[in-house]
Amino acid sequence: MTVNGIPRRGFLAASAACGLAHLAPFASALATTHEDWSDAFDAALEGNRMLLGWKTPPDRLDAAALSVSGTWPGGLNGRFYRNGPSIHDRFGRRYRHWFDGDGMIHEFAIDGGSIAHRGRVIRTPKLDREDAAGRRLYDGYGTRLPDSAPLQGPDGMNTANISVLHHGGELLALWEGGSATRLNESTLAAEGFRSWGPELDGVAFSAHPKRDPDGTLWNFGIHLAPQPKIVLYHIGRGGQLLGVGLVEAGPLGLIHDFAITRHSLVFVIEPFLFDPARLGSASILDAHTWHPQAETRVLVIDKADFGARRWHALPSGFGFHFGNAWEEADGSIRLDYCRARDPGILTETLRYVMKGEFVPSSPPRYTRILLPPGGDGRIVAQEQDAEFARVAPAVVGRRHRYVYTLGSPGEPAGWSFRTVVRRDLETGAIETFDYGPGRIPEEHLFVPKPGGNGGEDDGWLIGTVLDWKAGLTGLSVFDAAAIPAGPLAQAWLPYPLPLGFHGTFVPG
Repeated sequence: MTVNGIPRRGFLAASAACGLAHLAPFASALATTHEDWSDAFDAALEGNRMLLGWKTPPDRLDAAALSVSGTWPGGLNGRFYRNGPSIHDRFGRRYRHWFDGDGMIHEFAIDGGSIAHRGRVIRTPKLDREDAAGRRLYDGYGTRLPDSAPLQGPDGMNTANISVLHHGGELLALWEGGSATRLNESTLAAEGFRSWGPELDGVAFSAHPKRDPDGTLWNFGIHLAPQPKIVLYHIGRGGQLLGVGLVEAGPLGLIHDFAITRHSLVFVIEPFLFDPARLGSASILDAHTWHPQAETRVLVIDKADFGARRWHALPSGFGFHFGNAWEEADGSIRLDYCRARDPGILTETLRYVMKGEFVPSSPPRYTRILLPPGGDGRIVAQEQDAEFARVAPAVVGRRHRYVYTLGSPGEPAGWSFRTVVRRDLETGAIETFDYGPGRIPEEHLFVPKPGGNGGEDDGWLIGTVLDWKAGLTGLSVFDAAAIPAGPLAQAWLPYPLPLGFHGTFVPG
Protein backbone atom coordinates (compact mmCIF):
# COMPACT_ATOMS: atom_id res chain seq x y z
CA MET A 1 0.00 0.00 0.00
CA THR A 2 1.21 3.52 -0.73
CA VAL A 3 0.22 6.85 0.73
CA ASN A 4 0.52 9.52 -1.98
CA GLY A 5 3.36 7.60 -3.54
CA ILE A 6 5.19 6.83 -0.27
CA PRO A 7 5.32 3.12 0.63
CA ARG A 8 3.23 2.53 3.77
CA ARG A 9 6.15 0.93 5.64
CA GLY A 10 8.35 3.92 4.80
CA PHE A 11 5.66 6.37 5.92
CA LEU A 12 5.24 4.59 9.22
CA ALA A 13 8.97 4.63 9.87
CA ALA A 14 9.33 8.28 8.92
CA SER A 15 6.33 9.47 10.93
CA ALA A 16 7.45 7.48 13.96
CA ALA A 17 10.92 9.01 13.71
CA CYS A 18 9.74 12.59 13.41
CA GLY A 19 6.94 12.11 15.93
CA LEU A 20 8.87 10.28 18.66
CA ALA A 21 12.63 10.41 18.28
CA HIS A 22 12.76 14.18 18.75
CA LEU A 23 11.46 13.79 22.30
CA ALA A 24 14.79 12.68 23.76
CA PRO A 25 16.36 16.18 23.74
CA PHE A 26 13.22 17.62 25.37
CA ALA A 27 13.53 15.21 28.29
CA SER A 28 17.05 16.35 29.13
CA ALA A 29 16.48 20.06 28.53
CA LEU A 30 16.60 21.70 31.96
CA ALA A 31 16.03 25.31 32.89
CA THR A 32 19.00 27.48 33.71
CA THR A 33 17.19 29.80 36.13
CA HIS A 34 14.77 29.34 39.04
CA GLU A 35 13.30 32.84 38.85
CA ASP A 36 9.51 32.84 38.76
CA TRP A 37 7.51 35.58 37.05
CA SER A 38 4.30 35.29 39.08
CA ASP A 39 5.10 38.08 41.55
CA ALA A 40 6.39 40.37 38.81
CA PHE A 41 3.22 39.85 36.76
CA ASP A 42 0.89 40.38 39.72
CA ALA A 43 2.66 43.62 40.64
CA ALA A 44 2.52 44.86 37.06
CA LEU A 45 -1.19 44.01 36.80
CA GLU A 46 -1.93 46.21 39.79
CA GLY A 47 -0.50 49.18 37.91
CA ASN A 48 -1.64 48.29 34.38
CA ARG A 49 -5.05 46.67 33.97
CA MET A 50 -4.38 46.11 30.27
CA LEU A 51 -2.57 42.97 31.44
CA LEU A 52 -5.89 41.46 32.58
CA GLY A 53 -5.97 39.41 29.37
CA TRP A 54 -3.02 37.34 30.60
CA LYS A 55 -4.37 36.63 34.08
CA THR A 56 -5.26 33.01 34.86
CA PRO A 57 -9.05 32.49 35.25
CA PRO A 58 -10.86 29.84 37.32
CA ASP A 59 -10.94 26.38 35.73
CA ARG A 60 -14.71 26.68 35.19
CA LEU A 61 -16.84 29.66 34.15
CA ASP A 62 -20.62 29.84 33.64
CA ALA A 63 -23.03 32.62 32.74
CA ALA A 64 -26.60 31.55 31.96
CA ALA A 65 -27.87 34.79 30.41
CA LEU A 66 -25.59 37.51 29.08
CA SER A 67 -26.63 41.15 29.09
CA VAL A 68 -27.26 42.19 25.48
CA SER A 69 -27.13 45.73 24.15
CA GLY A 70 -28.40 46.55 20.67
CA THR A 71 -30.41 44.14 18.52
CA TRP A 72 -28.98 40.68 17.99
CA PRO A 73 -29.57 39.48 14.38
CA GLY A 74 -32.46 37.04 14.25
CA GLY A 75 -30.69 34.62 11.92
CA LEU A 76 -27.49 34.37 13.92
CA ASN A 77 -28.06 31.26 16.01
CA GLY A 78 -25.64 28.50 16.94
CA ARG A 79 -22.51 28.02 18.99
CA PHE A 80 -19.43 30.22 18.86
CA TYR A 81 -16.34 28.49 20.24
CA ARG A 82 -13.00 29.99 21.18
CA ASN A 83 -9.76 28.51 22.49
CA GLY A 84 -6.50 29.84 23.83
CA PRO A 85 -3.84 29.51 26.53
CA SER A 86 -5.50 30.28 29.86
CA ILE A 87 -3.83 28.51 32.78
CA HIS A 88 -0.66 30.59 32.91
CA ASP A 89 -0.05 30.02 36.66
CA ARG A 90 -0.36 26.78 38.61
CA PHE A 91 1.35 25.48 41.75
CA GLY A 92 3.08 28.84 42.22
CA ARG A 93 4.83 28.71 38.86
CA ARG A 94 4.09 30.96 35.89
CA TYR A 95 4.87 30.11 32.30
CA ARG A 96 7.35 32.29 30.44
CA HIS A 97 5.54 32.51 27.11
CA TRP A 98 1.94 33.18 26.12
CA PHE A 99 1.93 30.05 23.96
CA ASP A 100 2.51 27.73 26.93
CA GLY A 101 -0.63 28.05 29.06
CA ASP A 102 -3.07 25.15 29.23
CA GLY A 103 -6.05 25.57 26.92
CA MET A 104 -9.55 26.65 27.86
CA ILE A 105 -12.56 26.11 25.61
CA HIS A 106 -15.26 28.79 25.55
CA GLU A 107 -18.76 28.24 24.19
CA PHE A 108 -21.24 31.03 23.49
CA ALA A 109 -24.61 29.34 22.92
CA ILE A 110 -26.81 31.72 20.87
CA ASP A 111 -30.55 31.12 20.56
CA GLY A 112 -32.84 33.88 19.35
CA GLY A 113 -30.79 36.62 20.97
CA SER A 114 -30.48 34.71 24.25
CA ILE A 115 -26.80 34.00 24.87
CA ALA A 116 -25.13 31.79 27.48
CA HIS A 117 -21.44 31.16 28.12
CA ARG A 118 -19.46 28.17 29.37
CA GLY A 119 -15.71 28.07 29.87
CA ARG A 120 -13.85 24.87 30.74
CA VAL A 121 -10.17 24.15 31.16
CA ILE A 122 -9.26 21.41 28.68
CA ARG A 123 -8.18 18.54 30.89
CA THR A 124 -5.47 16.97 28.75
CA PRO A 125 -3.42 13.99 29.99
CA LYS A 126 -0.57 16.46 30.52
CA LEU A 127 -2.66 18.63 32.87
CA ASP A 128 -4.07 15.60 34.68
CA ARG A 129 -0.59 14.27 35.38
CA GLU A 130 0.56 17.65 36.68
CA ASP A 131 -2.47 18.05 38.94
CA ALA A 132 -1.92 14.53 40.32
CA ALA A 133 1.73 15.39 41.01
CA GLY A 134 0.87 18.76 42.53
CA ARG A 135 3.43 20.60 40.41
CA ARG A 136 4.31 21.61 36.89
CA LEU A 137 6.05 18.68 35.22
CA TYR A 138 6.77 19.67 31.64
CA ASP A 139 8.60 22.36 29.73
CA GLY A 140 6.60 24.47 27.30
CA TYR A 141 7.34 26.01 23.93
CA GLY A 142 9.10 28.97 25.54
CA THR A 143 9.46 27.75 29.14
CA ARG A 144 12.21 25.63 30.71
CA LEU A 145 11.67 24.14 34.14
CA PRO A 146 14.50 23.38 36.57
CA ASP A 147 12.98 19.96 37.35
CA SER A 148 11.10 18.94 34.20
CA ALA A 149 9.96 15.32 33.84
CA PRO A 150 10.61 13.12 30.79
CA LEU A 151 7.85 13.36 28.21
CA GLN A 152 5.54 10.38 27.70
CA GLY A 153 5.01 10.15 23.96
CA PRO A 154 4.44 12.81 21.29
CA ASP A 155 1.51 14.36 23.18
CA GLY A 156 3.30 14.55 26.53
CA MET A 157 3.30 18.37 26.49
CA ASN A 158 0.08 18.82 24.47
CA THR A 159 -1.86 21.75 25.97
CA ALA A 160 -4.68 21.83 23.36
CA ASN A 161 -4.54 25.62 23.50
CA ILE A 162 -4.58 27.19 20.03
CA SER A 163 -7.77 26.64 18.05
CA VAL A 164 -11.01 24.69 17.79
CA LEU A 165 -12.46 22.77 14.86
CA HIS A 166 -15.90 21.28 14.24
CA HIS A 167 -15.71 18.71 11.44
CA GLY A 168 -17.26 15.36 10.66
CA GLY A 169 -19.55 15.66 13.67
CA GLU A 170 -16.65 16.13 16.09
CA LEU A 171 -15.55 19.07 18.20
CA LEU A 172 -11.76 19.22 18.42
CA ALA A 173 -9.32 21.40 20.32
CA LEU A 174 -6.18 21.95 18.24
CA TRP A 175 -2.58 22.36 19.28
CA GLU A 176 0.54 22.90 17.17
CA GLY A 177 2.87 19.97 17.77
CA GLY A 178 0.65 16.94 18.41
CA SER A 179 -2.81 15.43 18.18
CA ALA A 180 -6.19 17.11 18.16
CA THR A 181 -8.13 16.65 21.42
CA ARG A 182 -11.73 15.41 21.27
CA LEU A 183 -14.25 17.51 23.22
CA ASN A 184 -17.68 16.35 24.34
CA GLU A 185 -20.17 18.85 22.89
CA SER A 186 -22.57 18.40 25.81
CA THR A 187 -20.06 18.85 28.63
CA LEU A 188 -17.00 20.34 26.85
CA ALA A 189 -14.93 17.66 28.63
CA ALA A 190 -11.81 16.33 26.93
CA GLU A 191 -12.22 12.75 25.68
CA GLY A 192 -8.77 11.74 24.50
CA PHE A 193 -6.83 12.37 21.32
CA ARG A 194 -8.18 12.13 17.79
CA SER A 195 -6.09 9.92 15.51
CA TRP A 196 -6.62 9.92 11.76
CA GLY A 197 -5.21 6.40 11.48
CA PRO A 198 -2.97 3.95 13.41
CA GLU A 199 0.12 5.20 11.59
CA LEU A 200 -0.71 8.78 12.62
CA ASP A 201 -1.02 8.41 16.40
CA GLY A 202 0.71 11.40 17.97
CA VAL A 203 1.78 12.89 14.63
CA ALA A 204 1.38 16.68 14.60
CA PHE A 205 -1.97 18.02 13.38
CA SER A 206 -1.69 21.79 13.20
CA ALA A 207 -4.08 24.50 14.36
CA HIS A 208 -5.09 26.03 11.01
CA PRO A 209 -6.89 23.43 8.89
CA LYS A 210 -8.50 24.81 5.73
CA ARG A 211 -11.93 23.73 4.59
CA ASP A 212 -12.40 23.66 0.82
CA PRO A 213 -15.77 24.85 -0.51
CA ASP A 214 -16.50 21.15 -1.25
CA GLY A 215 -16.42 20.50 2.52
CA THR A 216 -13.20 18.49 2.64
CA LEU A 217 -10.41 19.54 4.98
CA TRP A 218 -6.69 20.10 4.43
CA ASN A 219 -4.12 20.32 7.19
CA PHE A 220 -0.46 19.75 7.96
CA GLY A 221 1.90 19.00 10.80
CA ILE A 222 5.54 19.94 11.36
CA HIS A 223 8.19 17.73 12.93
CA LEU A 224 11.58 19.29 13.48
CA ALA A 225 13.86 16.41 14.50
CA PRO A 226 15.68 14.22 13.73
CA GLN A 227 14.94 15.34 10.14
CA PRO A 228 12.51 18.20 9.47
CA LYS A 229 9.40 17.13 7.60
CA ILE A 230 5.92 18.36 6.72
CA VAL A 231 3.04 15.90 7.09
CA LEU A 232 0.04 16.60 4.84
CA TYR A 233 -3.56 15.59 5.56
CA HIS A 234 -6.66 15.48 3.36
CA ILE A 235 -9.82 14.65 5.32
CA GLY A 236 -13.30 13.97 3.98
CA ARG A 237 -16.49 15.74 4.95
CA GLY A 238 -17.36 12.92 7.32
CA GLY A 239 -13.97 12.97 9.06
CA GLN A 240 -12.40 10.05 7.16
CA LEU A 241 -8.79 10.27 6.02
CA LEU A 242 -8.65 10.65 2.23
CA GLY A 243 -4.90 11.08 1.84
CA VAL A 244 -1.68 11.68 3.73
CA GLY A 245 1.82 12.60 2.62
CA LEU A 246 5.28 13.27 3.98
CA VAL A 247 7.41 16.07 2.52
CA GLU A 248 11.06 16.87 3.12
CA ALA A 249 11.47 20.61 2.68
CA GLY A 250 14.94 21.39 3.99
CA PRO A 251 15.48 23.41 7.20
CA LEU A 252 12.22 24.26 8.99
CA GLY A 253 11.08 26.28 11.95
CA LEU A 254 7.72 27.49 13.19
CA ILE A 255 5.04 27.15 10.49
CA HIS A 256 1.82 28.16 12.19
CA ASP A 257 -0.45 28.57 9.18
CA PHE A 258 -0.65 27.78 5.47
CA ALA A 259 -2.91 28.58 2.54
CA ILE A 260 -4.79 26.61 -0.08
CA THR A 261 -5.88 27.44 -3.62
CA ARG A 262 -8.14 25.49 -5.94
CA HIS A 263 -5.21 23.27 -6.94
CA SER A 264 -2.39 23.85 -4.44
CA LEU A 265 -1.14 23.93 -0.86
CA VAL A 266 1.12 26.90 -0.05
CA PHE A 267 3.73 26.89 2.74
CA VAL A 268 5.84 29.93 3.62
CA ILE A 269 9.10 28.83 5.29
CA GLU A 270 10.59 31.85 7.00
CA PRO A 271 14.30 32.00 7.99
CA PHE A 272 13.52 31.56 11.69
CA LEU A 273 14.89 28.03 11.77
CA PHE A 274 15.16 25.26 14.32
CA ASP A 275 18.68 24.29 15.42
CA PRO A 276 18.60 20.91 17.26
CA ALA A 277 22.08 21.54 18.67
CA ARG A 278 20.65 24.31 20.86
CA LEU A 279 18.02 22.18 22.60
CA GLY A 280 20.45 21.07 25.29
CA SER A 281 20.52 24.57 26.74
CA ALA A 282 17.39 26.29 25.42
CA SER A 283 13.62 26.06 25.19
CA ILE A 284 12.08 24.99 21.89
CA LEU A 285 11.55 28.66 21.01
CA ASP A 286 15.14 29.56 21.88
CA ALA A 287 16.43 26.63 19.83
CA HIS A 288 15.32 28.65 16.78
CA THR A 289 17.70 31.09 15.11
CA TRP A 290 16.77 34.15 13.06
CA HIS A 291 18.67 34.51 9.77
CA PRO A 292 17.77 38.02 8.52
CA GLN A 293 20.02 37.80 5.45
CA ALA A 294 18.44 34.55 4.28
CA GLU A 295 15.51 34.33 1.94
CA THR A 296 12.01 33.19 2.80
CA ARG A 297 11.26 29.98 0.91
CA VAL A 298 7.76 29.30 -0.42
CA LEU A 299 6.75 25.73 -1.22
CA VAL A 300 3.74 25.12 -3.48
CA ILE A 301 2.44 21.52 -3.54
CA ASP A 302 -0.12 20.12 -5.96
CA LYS A 303 -3.20 18.85 -4.10
CA ALA A 304 -3.63 15.98 -6.55
CA ASP A 305 0.03 14.90 -6.49
CA PHE A 306 2.10 15.72 -3.42
CA GLY A 307 5.24 14.96 -5.42
CA ALA A 308 4.52 17.84 -7.82
CA ARG A 309 6.08 20.92 -6.20
CA ARG A 310 7.53 24.28 -7.03
CA TRP A 311 9.65 26.71 -5.02
CA HIS A 312 9.77 30.50 -4.80
CA ALA A 313 11.96 32.95 -2.88
CA LEU A 314 10.85 36.08 -0.99
CA PRO A 315 12.73 38.55 1.21
CA SER A 316 13.15 37.54 4.85
CA GLY A 317 10.20 38.24 7.10
CA PHE A 318 8.05 36.65 9.76
CA GLY A 319 4.33 36.09 10.23
CA PHE A 320 1.77 33.83 11.83
CA HIS A 321 -1.30 34.09 9.60
CA PHE A 322 -2.56 34.17 6.03
CA GLY A 323 -5.90 35.46 4.85
CA ASN A 324 -6.43 33.51 1.64
CA ALA A 325 -4.80 32.52 -1.65
CA TRP A 326 -6.00 31.98 -5.20
CA GLU A 327 -4.63 31.06 -8.63
CA GLU A 328 -4.82 33.01 -11.85
CA ALA A 329 -5.25 31.32 -15.23
CA ASP A 330 -1.49 31.26 -15.87
CA GLY A 331 -0.80 29.53 -12.54
CA SER A 332 0.28 32.64 -10.64
CA ILE A 333 -0.79 32.60 -6.99
CA ARG A 334 -1.96 35.65 -5.03
CA LEU A 335 -1.51 35.41 -1.27
CA ASP A 336 -2.61 37.51 1.74
CA TYR A 337 0.01 37.48 4.49
CA CYS A 338 0.24 39.26 7.86
CA ARG A 339 4.00 39.85 7.70
CA ALA A 340 6.43 41.49 10.13
CA ARG A 341 10.04 42.50 9.55
CA ASP A 342 11.37 39.94 12.07
CA PRO A 343 10.13 37.48 14.74
CA GLY A 344 10.38 39.95 17.63
CA ILE A 345 6.66 39.65 18.37
CA LEU A 346 7.25 35.95 19.11
CA THR A 347 10.62 36.14 20.84
CA GLU A 348 10.07 39.35 22.82
CA THR A 349 6.51 40.72 22.95
CA LEU A 350 4.66 37.45 23.57
CA ARG A 351 7.34 36.30 25.99
CA TYR A 352 7.68 39.29 28.31
CA VAL A 353 3.95 40.02 28.52
CA MET A 354 3.95 36.99 30.85
CA LYS A 355 6.17 39.01 33.20
CA GLY A 356 3.89 42.03 32.91
CA GLU A 357 6.01 43.93 30.39
CA PHE A 358 4.94 45.14 26.95
CA VAL A 359 8.07 44.97 24.80
CA PRO A 360 7.48 46.61 21.39
CA SER A 361 8.40 44.74 18.22
CA SER A 362 7.98 44.97 14.48
CA PRO A 363 4.20 44.64 13.92
CA PRO A 364 2.69 42.35 11.30
CA ARG A 365 1.34 44.33 8.36
CA TYR A 366 -1.15 43.33 5.70
CA THR A 367 1.00 42.16 2.77
CA ARG A 368 0.02 41.01 -0.71
CA ILE A 369 2.30 38.43 -2.34
CA LEU A 370 2.55 37.33 -5.96
CA LEU A 371 4.03 33.91 -6.78
CA PRO A 372 4.50 33.60 -10.57
CA PRO A 373 4.47 30.19 -12.28
CA GLY A 374 8.27 30.23 -12.17
CA GLY A 375 10.94 32.34 -10.49
CA ASP A 376 11.01 34.40 -7.33
CA GLY A 377 7.91 35.73 -5.66
CA ARG A 378 7.46 39.41 -4.93
CA ILE A 379 5.73 41.68 -2.46
CA VAL A 380 3.04 43.58 -4.36
CA ALA A 381 1.92 45.78 -1.47
CA GLN A 382 2.51 46.18 2.23
CA GLU A 383 -0.02 48.24 4.13
CA GLN A 384 -1.20 48.95 7.69
CA ASP A 385 -0.77 46.76 10.76
CA ALA A 386 -2.95 43.67 10.51
CA GLU A 387 -3.49 40.33 12.24
CA PHE A 388 -5.96 37.42 12.30
CA ALA A 389 -6.93 37.77 8.64
CA ARG A 390 -10.13 35.99 7.59
CA VAL A 391 -12.32 35.69 4.48
CA ALA A 392 -15.81 34.36 3.83
CA PRO A 393 -15.83 30.53 3.94
CA ALA A 394 -17.25 30.31 0.40
CA VAL A 395 -14.11 31.86 -1.13
CA VAL A 396 -11.40 29.93 0.74
CA GLY A 397 -8.86 29.01 -1.94
CA ARG A 398 -10.74 31.06 -4.55
CA ARG A 399 -10.44 34.61 -5.82
CA HIS A 400 -11.71 36.96 -3.13
CA ARG A 401 -12.49 40.63 -2.79
CA TYR A 402 -12.74 41.27 0.96
CA VAL A 403 -10.28 40.48 3.75
CA TYR A 404 -11.25 41.04 7.40
CA THR A 405 -8.51 41.66 9.97
CA LEU A 406 -7.72 43.32 13.25
CA GLY A 407 -5.73 46.53 12.98
CA SER A 408 -4.00 49.21 14.99
CA PRO A 409 -4.87 52.92 15.32
CA GLY A 410 -1.47 54.55 15.06
CA GLU A 411 0.93 53.74 17.86
CA PRO A 412 -1.02 52.99 21.06
CA ALA A 413 0.95 52.09 24.15
CA GLY A 414 0.96 48.44 25.15
CA TRP A 415 -1.11 45.98 23.11
CA SER A 416 -1.59 47.54 19.69
CA PHE A 417 -4.53 45.77 18.02
CA ARG A 418 -7.74 47.69 18.66
CA THR A 419 -9.67 47.96 15.39
CA VAL A 420 -11.75 45.73 13.11
CA VAL A 421 -10.92 46.25 9.43
CA ARG A 422 -12.43 45.32 6.07
CA ARG A 423 -10.15 45.61 3.03
CA ASP A 424 -11.64 45.81 -0.46
CA LEU A 425 -8.97 44.40 -2.79
CA GLU A 426 -10.78 45.65 -5.89
CA THR A 427 -11.20 49.31 -4.93
CA GLY A 428 -8.45 49.61 -2.32
CA ALA A 429 -10.97 50.94 0.23
CA ILE A 430 -10.23 50.25 3.89
CA GLU A 431 -13.11 50.47 6.35
CA THR A 432 -12.45 50.46 10.09
CA PHE A 433 -14.17 50.39 13.44
CA ASP A 434 -12.11 51.42 16.48
CA TYR A 435 -13.13 49.81 19.77
CA GLY A 436 -11.37 52.66 21.54
CA PRO A 437 -8.95 52.89 24.45
CA GLY A 438 -9.42 50.28 27.14
CA ARG A 439 -10.60 47.50 24.84
CA ILE A 440 -8.71 44.64 23.13
CA PRO A 441 -10.57 42.78 20.36
CA GLU A 442 -9.73 39.20 19.43
CA GLU A 443 -10.07 37.40 16.10
CA HIS A 444 -13.43 38.13 14.40
CA LEU A 445 -14.95 35.43 12.16
CA PHE A 446 -17.17 35.80 9.12
CA VAL A 447 -20.55 34.02 9.44
CA PRO A 448 -22.71 33.87 6.27
CA LYS A 449 -26.34 34.95 6.59
CA PRO A 450 -28.74 32.00 6.26
CA GLY A 451 -30.59 32.24 2.96
CA GLY A 452 -28.40 35.15 1.84
CA ASN A 453 -26.90 35.77 -1.58
CA GLY A 454 -23.57 34.18 -0.66
CA GLY A 455 -21.63 37.39 -1.15
CA GLU A 456 -18.35 37.98 0.65
CA ASP A 457 -19.94 40.69 2.77
CA ASP A 458 -23.40 39.15 3.04
CA GLY A 459 -22.93 38.03 6.60
CA TRP A 460 -21.78 39.00 10.04
CA LEU A 461 -18.46 39.35 11.80
CA ILE A 462 -18.54 37.87 15.28
CA GLY A 463 -15.79 38.11 17.86
CA THR A 464 -14.91 38.77 21.48
CA VAL A 465 -13.49 41.93 23.02
CA LEU A 466 -11.88 42.44 26.43
CA ASP A 467 -12.86 45.66 28.20
CA TRP A 468 -9.93 45.74 30.61
CA LYS A 469 -11.02 48.96 32.23
CA ALA A 470 -14.41 47.48 33.17
CA GLY A 471 -12.97 44.01 33.80
CA LEU A 472 -15.44 42.30 31.42
CA THR A 473 -15.44 40.42 28.10
CA GLY A 474 -18.08 41.02 25.46
CA LEU A 475 -19.23 39.23 22.31
CA SER A 476 -19.74 41.60 19.36
CA VAL A 477 -21.59 41.11 16.08
CA PHE A 478 -21.12 43.41 13.07
CA ASP A 479 -22.83 43.66 9.72
CA ALA A 480 -19.90 42.69 7.48
CA ALA A 481 -21.03 45.25 4.89
CA ALA A 482 -21.05 48.11 7.42
CA ILE A 483 -18.02 47.74 9.68
CA PRO A 484 -17.59 51.48 10.46
CA ALA A 485 -21.13 51.58 11.92
CA GLY A 486 -19.90 49.47 14.81
CA PRO A 487 -21.49 46.41 16.42
CA LEU A 488 -25.15 45.67 15.78
CA ALA A 489 -25.21 44.17 19.26
CA GLN A 490 -22.92 43.16 22.11
CA ALA A 491 -23.44 40.50 24.77
CA TRP A 492 -21.47 41.06 27.98
CA LEU A 493 -20.17 38.47 30.39
CA PRO A 494 -20.07 39.26 34.12
CA TYR A 495 -16.35 38.41 34.16
CA PRO A 496 -13.26 38.79 31.95
CA LEU A 497 -11.89 36.01 29.78
CA PRO A 498 -8.19 35.49 29.12
CA LEU A 499 -7.11 36.55 25.65
CA GLY A 500 -6.88 33.63 23.27
CA PHE A 501 -6.26 32.83 19.64
CA HIS A 502 -8.79 31.17 17.37
CA GLY A 503 -12.38 29.98 17.16
CA THR A 504 -15.16 28.63 15.00
CA PHE A 505 -18.90 29.13 14.58
CA VAL A 506 -21.30 26.19 14.28
CA PRO A 507 -24.75 27.19 12.97
CA GLY A 508 -27.74 25.72 14.72
